[in-house]
Amino acid sequence: MATILDKLKWDNYHRKKRKLTVYGLNNGLIFPYSDEIIEKFRKIYYGGIPASIILLSDFLTNGYCYDRALLASRGFLDDENVDVSLLYVSINSLRLNPKYVNNKNPMNSDHCVVEITFDTGKSFIIDTSVGFIYEKSLYWKIEKPKVRHINNKERIRQFLAEDSIFHPENSEKDKCMAPLILQQIENTFKRPTEMYAMNGIELLQREIEHYKQEINYDSIKHEMERRIKESSNIIFQNGQQSDSINKMNTAKSNSKRTVGIAGNGNMAIQEREER
Repeated sequence: MATILDKLKWDNYHRKKRKLTVYGLNNGLIFPYSDEIIEKFRKIYYGGIPASIILLSDFLTNGYCYDRALLASRGFLDDENVDVSLLYVSINSLRLNPKYVNNKNPMNSDHCVVEITFDTGKSFIIDTSVGFIYEKSLYWKIEKPKVRHINNKERIRQFLAEDSIFHPENSEKDKCMAPLILQQIENTFKRPTEMYAMNGIELLQREIEHYKQEINYDSIKHEMERRIKESSNIIFQNGQQSDSINKMNTAKSNSKRTVGIAGNGNMAIQEREER
């Protein structure tokens, strides 16, 4: 159980974080994904869905920092003017959280973020769990990261090449899952945590609509509904056939076996021919 001191540290962290976040937003040190970056994410697919949708959805990012940081890093691998790394770090928002403070496993405060460094020397941190891009020194002031491991651009490329052998991407085939996944995302629009879906922002809605037009969504949805209906009919018909067969077998079994009394008073099973 967290102590009073633990709770005070947590409250103090949040007060400082709020002040620094407001300062960063007002001074251009913290900013949301720009249209230029979202355009990069549109070209990357994960399970048939563009990263521009996944990374704008809190529902699909918060709690999945390792996968989503890797996904975001892919948007910068081909940019010669940008260096990109994955940082595996322990951060204040997890390290000081009363839920984990007494847990002895250091991995409970582990987090993964993307560091991008431009040829000008400026470095920024993409925290996909938050959905913001931070000037690196400000992020360090807020979260005080303790770096556990770094994967540089070349190592990210190597990992993706190895991973593609076991998980080949087939965007044309995987897009058939779009009706199921997009519906789940659309159901989250009104959640207060969905920053990019809020009224007046609506970037998540824009990206979903763009993707729907790109893949001819209505046609795919109708085809999926047709397949589901056909599958349901087959299952229902098979179920009816199975019930009929079971009833026939039961009736035959009952008609063949009768119980009689033998002359010595013992019970005997007498097989009787069907008529």
